[in-house]
Amino acid sequence: MPGRLGQDLPRSLFNKCEFISSGATGWVFEVAPGIALKFLRAGRDDDFRRENETYALIEQSNPPPPPHFIRSFLRLPYAHFMQLMPDSLDSRLRANRRQDPKTLKCFEVLRLEPTAKIEQWAAELSSALAWLESIGLVQGDLRPSNLLLDSEDHMKLVDFDSCAKIGDLDPGLPPPWSSPNHHLYGAETEQFGFGSILYNMTRGLEPYEDKVPETVEFFLYNKNEDDMRSTTTY
Repeated sequence: MPGRLGQDLPRSLFNKCEFISSGATGWVFEVAPGIALKFLRAGRDDDFRRENETYALIEQSNPPPPPHFIRSFLRLPYAHFMQLMPDSLDSRLRANRRQDPKTLKCFEVLRLEPTAKIEQWAAELSSALAWLESIGLVQGDLRPSNLLLDSEDHMKLVDFDSCAKIGDLDPGLPPPWSSPNHHLYGAETEQFGFGSILYNMTRGLEPYEDKVPETVEFFLYNKNEDDMRSTTTY
């Protein structure tokens, strides 16, 4: 039965539950007050299993990790029940600007979050990332949509289907949250993502968002060329 469920679009969930979001690994629904369900997409079994294994590590850790991770209630091969948060960093920052509702292009940053709040979020995120690094892991997909906010505005890290061991091959996610110049996961990859998120919080724009695509491509291409020259031996 689980195998069958993992292959089909969860039409019954769309009919009975409130749809929240979708990602590469699964669909997310609100199934009860305070409870979200992440349901497996067909063909993403390995990623889904990786996320379940990461949550098992978080639960079994002694001493326990910092309280900056989403709480997992029940994990199955095709479904994961977890805490439902009222907000995300991405939606919070986008609510602070005037933007095109379809393309999300920013016309104007209307306001920024208070400095004290940004400092709090930065400390909470760095604490979560440092703990993962202490057990030899990286989150692997740092971006504002994977940072949720609880009712008291504390940050919770979520989405571990890209979680990897330090030293694993970095597939090279697109900028601005990942750098094409990083080839292996490690402190540099997480620091780059952390820095990009901090830039987003303090300016209201994503890195490169105010640049035309040609400028971004030129910068990344020339940076890659510089890295190749600096590492090539003759």
